[in-house]
Amino acid sequence: MQGINRPTELLGVSIFIAPANRPIRPVEIAPGTEIVEVMIGGRIFFEQEGTVREYERGTIFWHTAGEYTIFRTPPDDPYRCLAVRFRVPEDRRTVPRVSGWSSEPALDAFVDEAVGRFHDETIDRTYLCEYVHRRLFWESYICSRRNAAAAYPKPLARALAMMRDTKVLTFSVRDMALRAGVSEPYLYALFHKHLGVSPHQYLLNYRLRLARIRLAGSDDNIKTISEECGFENLESFYRAFRRTSGMPPGEYRRRQQPNG
Repeated sequence: MQGINRPTELLGVSIFIAPANRPIRPVEIAPGTEIVEVMIGGRIFFEQEGTVREYERGTIFWHTAGEYTIFRTPPDDPYRCLAVRFRVPEDRRTVPRVSGWSSEPALDAFVDEAVGRFHDETIDRTYLCEYVHRRLFWESYICSRRNAAAAYPKPLARALAMMRDTKVLTFSVRDMALRAGVSEPYLYALFHKHLGVSPHQYLLNYRLRLARIRLAGSDDNIKTISEECGFENLESFYRAFRRTSGMPPGEYRRRQQPNG
């Protein structure tokens, strides 16, 4: 995904319900505008890279100038979608054409809020435009990361799952290779190809990220955090933390906690 093409105006927010008894005429996106359609029900057929696929609730279609809105829907299950129109400064694509929403309940809440707020004359449209666009952009971004992770080879996925599923990160790269069912050199090759770093560096970054979360959100002893995040001793933890964060753990905690 590229940098945000920040909109200058929110032109419209509405819910479109496709008729079951007549064809739908697609709308061509005019220059200087973008239309985002978020499926909230029914089914749609959409062509991507020469292949027509079926999409359902939660799919996000992000259209830019010269493209067309969705329209192919089965008569027995016509689609319903949230349609959002933006005025944008540039005609360029910054998000995938097709992505998805991360949470079912959150989708319903967003749809209700976006429609209700847009038609509330007391709401500042500039702030609403920023909020709605950023939320849609965020959902597309999270979906693109999720899709990338889903495409990882199974050994790499098993190694990454080991980090997520283990409470105390005291295991080694060799342990990760055993869990993944591959040799250490092969695991190194997988990490470099798909993640751009060695498994050692990825594991270190993961440990430090968890340590930062613990420091900012708890009063746990720093030594305990160091041990449970997988560092051999307090000295190595301080050294790695200072190198990446530019400050010792105690200072990071003071700056990040709400009462710091």
